[in-house]
Amino acid sequence: MDDIDQAIAELMPQERRGKMLAGLLFGTLVGAATAAFLTSPSGDTTRESLRERGLELKDRAADLLRTWRSPL
Repeated sequence: MDDIDQAIAELMPQERRGKMLAGLLFGTLVGAATAAFLTSPSGDTTRESLRERGLELKDRAADLLRTWRSPL
């Protein structure tokens, strides 16, 4: 294990390791926040949204049909 630690120390000075760790932590936080905002809503929320949208479309279709059938 000492050989690996020595190789890492030669390849990457201490100050770069700190910056890399900070960048990794920042990237993890940004990724987690992005995932939280982009995930789908729960099934109940999705079903309610689809139901409301379906009712809106049904009302619009009924209005269009009434307009289409009514004499000018």
